[in-house]
Amino acid sequence: MKNYLLLILIFLFVFAPDYFSSNGAVLSNNYEVTAQFMQKKAAPGEIVNLHLSFKIPSGFKLSDNVEITGLDNYDIVGKKNLANGISMDIFVDRMEDINLPSLGIYLYDKDGKQKRLKSNPIVLPVEPLVKNKPAENLLRPAKSIISSGYGFKKVLLIIFSITFIFLAAVAAYYFIKYFKNRKAASAAPVLPPHINAFNRIDALILSGIPEGRKRRSFCFILSEILREYMGGIRDFNPLEMTTHEISGVIKKKFDLELLNILKRMDLVKFADISISASTLEEQIKLSREYINKTKPGDGNGSKL
Repeated sequence: MKNYLLLILIFLFVFAPDYFSSNGAVLSNNYEVTAQFMQKKAAPGEIVNLHLSFKIPSGFKLSDNVEITGLDNYDIVGKKNLANGISMDIFVDRMEDINLPSLGIYLYDKDGKQKRLKSNPIVLPVEPLVKNKPAENLLRPAKSIISSGYGFKKVLLIIFSITFIFLAAVAAYYFIKYFKNRKAASAAPVLPPHINAFNRIDALILSGIPEGRKRRSFCFILSEILREYMGGIRDFNPLEMTTHEISGVIKKKFDLELLNILKRMDLVKFADISISASTLEEQIKLSREYINKTKPGDGNGSKL
């Protein structure tokens, strides 16, 4: 009897490694896929890695979303195709051991023919949260519930979401502000062209005639005021026209007087010709006279 027991022990010692691996995987020549956990044990809340090693048969290929059966009751948080198989991250959401049956991996050839590869069963021990020692009976935090590859994408998604919300809020603020300002502007009374022109000229000369090259900027503004006024009483827009183009469309005799003023301003603006203070005062006086002669309301603006 002792001899039989000794033979049984020798048989288990020699041949058992061929059927059981160190991490609980049952090995056999009947399986085309070798399933193996990278961890020797796990705890609830951890992520464990399952590696499925196999050789793809000739003529078949491994799709990006390969069909695997036997994992319906497990939370797969990551899956990646490798050169020699598939790597999967599984979230441990149970107290008992992970006991995986024989998994099925389905491959297809170019004609749609299906082939099923079968893996060995595998068991991964799961340690309970409650320890034998009272000091160890503490809740353990979940470790990396989302795998590192998906965690980076999640961080980027959060950053993009915050940025989008911020930009949307800024856009909404300026959109509302724009329409409020537009509404306020539309509600404000519009001044007649001659009143607006007189007000702008008064504001321009409020600090007196400038000295030196600053008179060039003064001439730019005076020319713009006169062009804006003419656009308010005529059926064309002098602000978008050159003085030469304006001369080709004017039909009123008093507009010739304004044309001479604009030409005098152009010499200062573009030819950089100096203008004396007395000459500039004379041009302002002529500008006021033109506005008084052509202002709407007394008939001159449309007839002259």
